[in-house]
Amino acid sequence: MKLDELVSHNLRKLNPTDLIIWRYIYNNKKKCCHISIYDIARECNVSRTTILRFAKKISLDGFSDLKMILKMESGQDDISPSIDIAEAAVDLCKKVGEEVAKQDFNRANKLIYKATRVFIYSSGYVQENVANEMKRLFISCNILIYEIKGIDEFQRILKNIDQTDLFIIISLSGESLHVVDFGNQLHMNGIPFISLTRLKSNTLASLSTEHIYITPIAMPTAVDTAYESMLMFFLVVEVWYISYSRYLTEQLQDNC
Repeated sequence: MKLDELVSHNLRKLNPTDLIIWRYIYNNKKKCCHISIYDIARECNVSRTTILRFAKKISLDGFSDLKMILKMESGQDDISPSIDIAEAAVDLCKKVGEEVAKQDFNRANKLIYKATRVFIYSSGYVQENVANEMKRLFISCNILIYEIKGIDEFQRILKNIDQTDLFIIISLSGESLHVVDFGNQLHMNGIPFISLTRLKSNTLASLSTEHIYITPIAMPTAVDTAYESMLMFFLVVEVWYISYSRYLTEQLQDNC
């Protein structure tokens, strides 16, 4: 029996609060496939226990059964998990490849080539891993990237840099308050910087000398929390490195 039918069949058992829960689930079926019982409770301004009671009133054993029905009705059931995973992996690689192919690193390469020093700041754990990969790759092109750790270190470095230096800032949203503040300070002091973010039209990108965008790609999982692949960040860095190595070779040949 479909979820709508279960609700209709047990409508007499439902009170006004139950109907608020049902309306939220009905209007956000795909979202509710991935979020937790606590998220729905918060959105409906009720307790976790109230959500459980609602599930039982419509003849389900609990919230997990409700989510299972939602996933099945949304075509997200795990009838053939191996096929789903394989298709998701192929789709991910295809989308990543298409996205990377759109990137133009020419201006970013020029900024790195002309810079006396290159500094990098990452605003989170994933971003820090991306920064470490950049440091590892670009050292083979004799580009030593200095990583800035924390707000205090940034402020100290800011007093000792000039327009011949280059900053790279990696941020998922490009909207974190301290990241935007960094961008504003660099912009006002005429210090060139490259932003690497996952969202277009963000504040950090608007302040940057050059911006590189990443489009997050959702992947199917069996857990409550939605998952987005970070593969794009690392692949873009690798392709950027390859692009720069070729750019460097061209410059060296022209100067011979």
